[in-house]
Amino acid sequence: MSKPCIVFQSDFGLSTGLPASMTAVAVKVDPELRLYDLCHEVREYDIKAGGSILANTFPYWPDGTVFVSVIDPGVGTSRKSCVAKMDNGSYIVTPDNGTLSELIDRVVEVREIDETVNRLPGSDNHHTFHGRDVYGYTAARLASGQITYEQVGPAYDVASLIVFPKPEAYLKDGVCYGEVVGAHDHFGNVSISIPNEMIWSIGIHAGDQCRVTITKDGKILYSNQMMFHHSFGWVDPGEPILNECSNDFVELSLNKASFIEKELPELLSAYDLSSYKVKVEKA
Repeated sequence: MSKPCIVFQSDFGLSTGLPASMTAVAVKVDPELRLYDLCHEVREYDIKAGGSILANTFPYWPDGTVFVSVIDPGVGTSRKSCVAKMDNGSYIVTPDNGTLSELIDRVVEVREIDETVNRLPGSDNHHTFHGRDVYGYTAARLASGQITYEQVGPAYDVASLIVFPKPEAYLKDGVCYGEVVGAHDHFGNVSISIPNEMIWSIGIHAGDQCRVTITKDGKILYSNQMMFHHSFGWVDPGEPILNECSNDFVELSLNKASFIEKELPELLSAYDLSSYKVKVEKA
């Protein structure tokens, strides 16, 4: 029987040896482990973005997979390191800093990592690379069967996990309201908290025209009429579209271009995306 997969994610980038160091530790623990990379180009310090990428990918990995997600601006401080047990038997090894927000409903148990036993030998005086010294090492020991989940460390209340507020999405007078939840997609699309089904419920269907308005602190930053459709290929290159996304929510796109760079470049440097409010109405 094959051993569980370990899937690594971080904001370390690909221009350093940091991701490879996590992999190296896992290989030394057990050369038979199956090791994969999810993403190492999460925007620096962007815990929300990392959590969203993890949540969108999580359902497609086999039950029992061990995930290591390290977007950890609080490394070396008093924040907890934990392993969350999920409802499908998978585990997520991560800082308790909001990474689990979008998967919180699937967490059945959480344990704080006991670093007196679950830490790479010889790393006690290293305080800035827990991805290698604590998370990668603990994940490998757990996946290889060298420790049980109970040996990770003491359990604590799932309700005490740090989570970000759930993005708003609601209907009012036949208009959909939500907020920006992602603005650093490789293609420059803007992810929105409004579900596809909510758009359909106000009578907007594939091929219909709608008006999208984005505001911040009550100021209109963007307002435009555009098509709503299944994907961005239904408009001419460079044209905007509100399209259904594979995560069941809508997104703003430009066909063969970056919506963010052309239409709303300030999103590139924004961390508090929830302050960007979105309104969608039938044109």
